[in-house]
Amino acid sequence: MDFLFNLIYESQTIPFRQGVKFKNYNMVSIISVCAYILALIINGTIGVKTGKSTSDSYHLVVTPPPWAFSIWGIIFTTTLIALLWSIHTVSWSLETHLYFWLYCFTISVWILLWAVNIYLLWKSTLVLDNDDLSIYLMRGAIAFQLGWTSSAQCLNFCICLVHVFGVTQDMISKLVWVCLIIAHSIYLCLAYFHSKQYNKNMLLNFGGYLLSMTWAIMGVAISYNNYSSGRAMNKLK
Repeated sequence: MDFLFNLIYESQTIPFRQGVKFKNYNMVSIISVCAYILALIINGTIGVKTGKSTSDSYHLVVTPPPWAFSIWGIIFTTTLIALLWSIHTVSWSLETHLYFWLYCFTISVWILLWAVNIYLLWKSTLVLDNDDLSIYLMRGAIAFQLGWTSSAQCLNFCICLVHVFGVTQDMISKLVWVCLIIAHSIYLCLAYFHSKQYNKNMLLNFGGYLLSMTWAIMGVAISYNNYSSGRAMNKLK
């Protein structure tokens, strides 16, 4: 525990220079890789089974079709590439590594904490001055994952409304769009504000968010269209 507290203190007091290894760099990098592998194993075994059973038990008419969730393979792959490349090029500050550990923890805990932490992880990389391909890859991979998980936030909220508070599926098929607009507007506004604060190009550093956000919205739109078409057919019968 003292080791962790010392790292937190150093992350806030010792300036980071890209390409220059900080104290305990190798140990910190090993922990980051191990934390990612552990999170991947948990989500690949327990997460897949519980996620499927939860999805089946708390299904929404706007839940994206199964093929939409194939994006997870891309998310985990790009995150791993960004992690290994950043370790090799010494592109992550100690603070970014600490946020990455927190990310690996929250990835298996709760989607709300996860999405908020992913944004904090992305924001912590904006302080880097000498942007190169590895930096853009790192920010893009983080933003790409955030676009999907922020959409999942909305679906989880809608699941709660339906299965806890008794909101109808018909109502939720419309309310989900309000949730998506609000959630994505918040993250996009935050990204715009922090990009200007650190004098960064938002499209280059946060473009991945738009890609996965679009993918998620497309999945919801297809499910919504199928639901609406089914209701229309039932009325004609």
